[in-house]
Parts: sequence; structure tokens; C-alpha cells
Amino acid sequence: MDTQKFLKAWQQAPLDKDPYPHYLVKNLFDEGLMEELRDLPFEVPLNLDYQLGRREEFNSHRQYFNPEIINDHDCARRVADVFLSGEVISFIEKTGNVDLKDSLLRIEYTLDTNNFWLEPHTDIGVKNFTMLIYLSDDDEAVNWGTDIYADADTHFATVPSVPNTGLVFFPSEKTWHGFHKRNIKGVRKTLIVNYVTQEWRNRQELVHPEKTMGEFLKAAA
Repeated sequence: MDTQKFLKAWQQAPLDKDPYPHYLVKNLFDEGLMEELRDLPFEVPLNLDYQLGRREEFNSHRQYFNPEIINDHDCARRVADVFLSGEVISFIEKTGNVDLKDSLLRIEYTLDTNNFWLEPHTDIGVKNFTMLIYLSDDDEAVNWGTDIYADADTHFATVPSVPNTGLVFFPSEKTWHGFHKRNIKGVRKTLIVNYVTQEWRNRQELVHPEKTMGEFLKAAA
């Protein structure tokens, strides 16, 4: 059910080619799942003073859907199962003209507060796919979306942070994005979904530290 809803939502989303190809996919999951995701009991890191505009400045405060979290929280397992589905993997491969068979799945659950910002970057290298799923339903959350850029120095637009909506792109040298510093009254909750290459060193962050998408495709065949 989750997988079919996800696929239907993406199939209905138009491709936007400016300033680079990306999708804004609406109504990804059912509302019950969204509520459970928003209510996950993760500690909110407060008073983080970002200086470089990079998440790795505070790696010790980051949260991932690793095997322990998936085992303890059904909503985390359900989301992971969508991205481990043979149908979804095949659909993403076809849509982005990418080969994910040797990739691994990484899902980060972010809890951003005031003083958070990200410098423009592209995600090229070890990431084959990026999807940012907005969870927050606070009154001002719509203003907390991802900034997309025409290049490293040229802001193009801010994606509205509508809950249950995902920004999708396939990393390239053109996929500049970030988050300019702004007032966050509350907690900006987002899922960052990546398929990453075997070069990913921090295996403790992964849904399955060693099991590739090719193995899930074989199981689904």
C-alpha cells in the first residue's frame, strides 16, 4: 500500500527542468504514517552554532534510520520498505537513467532549529539519488523549504516546505541546493533519502550496512 501510493504520487508529478531537472512530489504517504514520523521521539539538538553551513559540523547529533531504529519504530520500517521495494528501485533507475544495483540506502531524519543553514552544494560523488521529504506542519513551516540555485552563487527559488511533499533530483554538477539562514520557530523535520555508492564509509548510517539494491531487486524478481 505505501509503495503503490508513493509510485502513484511520483508518476503524477511533472518534471521541472529549471534550473536543473527535479520533481516536487506531493502526497507521498498516508497521513497516519506522516503523523507517526513527526512524532518519533528523537532528541532535538538545540543551540547548534553552524559556522560552515555543513551538516557534518555536528555529526554526533544526527539521526538515521539504521537497523536499530527500523526495528524499534514501525513508521521508519515502512518508509525504508518503500525505498527497498523492487518496484520503486526499478522506477527510480528508469526515471533517472541511473544504475542503483550496487547502491546502499541511507535515510537521515533531520531536526533543524534556529541558526541552521547549509551552503550551496551539489551532492555529486557518492550519492546517486536525493529526495528531501518535508515533515513539519508548523504554522511557518512552508517557509522552511530547500533553496535551489542556478549555480553556486545564484539563488533561483525556495521550494515550499509542504508536509508530505518530496523534492527529488539526481545529483550532477548542476544540482546546486542549500538552505539560507532564516528564523526557524520550532523544529524543521525532514527526511533525506539517498542511494549511495559502496564508497560510503559511515556504514552505521545505512538502512542495511552491506545489502545492496541489486539484492533487493533479485528478491523481488
